[in-house]
Parts: sequence; structure tokens; C-alpha cells
Amino acid sequence: MTTTLMPALAARQQLALGMACWHRLYSAYPSIDDIPPEDVAAVQRFVERFSRDKIPYKTFDVSFHRSGGAGGQNVNKVNTKVYMRFNLEQQTWLPSYVRQRMRQLDAKRINGRGEYLITSEKTRLQRHNIEDCLDRLWESIRAAAELPRAPDEETVKRVESLKKAEKARNKEKKMRHSIRKSSRKKGGSGDL
Repeated sequence: MTTTLMPALAARQQLALGMACWHRLYSAYPSIDDIPPEDVAAVQRFVERFSRDKIPYKTFDVSFHRSGGAGGQNVNKVNTKVYMRFNLEQQTWLPSYVRQRMRQLDAKRINGRGEYLITSEKTRLQRHNIEDCLDRLWESIRAAAELPRAPDEETVKRVESLKKAEKARNKEKKMRHSIRKSSRKKGGSGDL
């Protein structure tokens, strides 16, 4: 029983001393500076001319299956569920940055063969389900093509203050650790 309580007690003691594990809050979001300028220009050109009607869905592999769930005889007879798949790397009409972001944002939609898969069984008609798949693909592409914005002045100030606070915490933590270790060497009993 004491072995299960020890980690909790140790964590509480670390929290009390300000030594708990934490991560940098200011480094969670990507910066526009991290993206090569040629990729930024390519994405901006793509966004300017991109529309839902320009998706070359004829190159996609579309298959139809029976929808699941309740629905009576129509569900059992008609293949209305749509599976739309395409190899993300072969879609040269998408900029490389957008393909990379789609892999990051929609990793669950990519199967083991690298195919991006969208399904829809929203309605009882195939063409409406195809339209639903295209709408969802368009939303995914728009989200992936969204470039990070440059931070405003307030955010820059907040990040600088977070960095300064982090440095101060690290310095304090190292100082406490140094004092603790030096007190052990001298044979003192003054643990911090």
C-alpha cells in the first residue's frame, strides 16, 4: 500500500517545491517563420484560386456499399454508402505543405497504404453522399491550407514574459538542487 502512495506523495512534494513536470506553453503553436517562403507562396496562390468545384474527384476511387442501421428494405437493397479514397501523395494539384498538414490533421483518415479515406451514409441517395464527401474533403483542404498568422504584439509580450518566468524557475530549481547537494557533501542536515 505504501508503494502506491509514494508516487502520489512525491508528486505532491514536487508540486509544493515547484519542481513538477510541465511543458512550455509558448511553444505549442506553429509559427509562420517555420515554413519555407516558397511553401508559403505556393499555399497562398493555391488558396486564391481554389474552390470546391475545382476538386478533381474523377481521379478518386469511389465505391458504394450498403448503409448500416435501421431503414427497412431500402437499406438492404440499395448501395448508398460512399467510400471515396485517393492516394494523398499522388495528388500533385495540392501543394506539398497542404498534403503534409492533411496528414497531420487527419491522420485517422489515412489508411496503411497512404490513402485518404472519406465515407458518407448521411442520406438515402448516392449523389448526395458523394456531395457530402466532397464537402468534407473541401473543409479538410481549407483547414490544412490555413497558414499560421504572425503573432500580435500582446502575444509576443506574453511569450517573452513566459520565457523569462521559465528561466527564473529553472535557475531557482538548479540553485535549490545545488544547495541540497552541497549540504550533503558537507555532512549538513539542511535539506530543502
